[in-house]
Amino acid sequence: MPKLIAGFLCLLVLIAPQAIARELTDAPEAEIIGFSPDGRYFAYEQYAWDIVSDAVYSAVFVIDRETNELVPDFPIGMIPEEVEGRFPGLVGGFDPDPALIDTGDGTPDLLGLRKAVRDEAKVRLDALEIGLGGRRIAGVPITQRGPAETPSNPLIFALSPTLPSAIPDGQYSYTIEAKPDAEPADCVNAALPARTKKIGFDVIASSSYPELKDVGRQATSYTWALPEGACAAGIWIADIFAPPAQPESGESVVVLFLAAMWAPGADGAEWHALFVNLPKAKAE
Repeated sequence: MPKLIAGFLCLLVLIAPQAIARELTDAPEAEIIGFSPDGRYFAYEQYAWDIVSDAVYSAVFVIDRETNELVPDFPIGMIPEEVEGRFPGLVGGFDPDPALIDTGDGTPDLLGLRKAVRDEAKVRLDALEIGLGGRRIAGVPITQRGPAETPSNPLIFALSPTLPSAIPDGQYSYTIEAKPDAEPADCVNAALPARTKKIGFDVIASSSYPELKDVGRQATSYTWALPEGACAAGIWIADIFAPPAQPESGESVVVLFLAAMWAPGADGAEWHALFVNLPKAKAE
């Protein structure tokens, strides 16, 4: 599992009001499950075995493009947070075999737990017809250590493949950047109350012919809750996916990102996904 990288801006969405993040040493893993054929729903799994909290967990998440929120009855599985006095927390009605989460012998059955979560989620995923992979069109994996990419560099991508030739590229390129509200001064010592905070995923559309120029801009706003005493610690946009179909209302992509936070006695990280709208740009 990759080590957390400190110093970025972060995003943490609380799954339930009583959830409390716990200390982690490594970032969790994420695996893409897929889209529905109409591109409305996007599903992924988060999983890990963390040696500090001595816990294994796995959960399936589904995001609805219409609302940019979790679909009802998701997530399902186990999350690295305390829910109703239990850690890891059980969500979505999941009730695992105790043998799957026993870490007493130092060899928990993470693969078995993941299979149990997938099996439990299958009926719900099938009801949404989720399974198509979509296309990964940009990103910097959290495991990548070279070339020298940093999370502060905006990602630039196009929706469709282009030819590496002298022929001018006729499609738009898009630059995406996360722009959160600033954290309070000396956040770590401020003893802040529970709060909400917004982040804008700002997208600029550019045309390269007959000259390079920006032709459109749009931001998708995302709101998250930070628990009492928590501070933003980091975010890494790892992947951008194009859905298998787009609505008539406008094109969008899915951004998958790792977010970290700090609170007294707890460093944590989770994967999140978001549908980000693309500008309806028209060349002059």
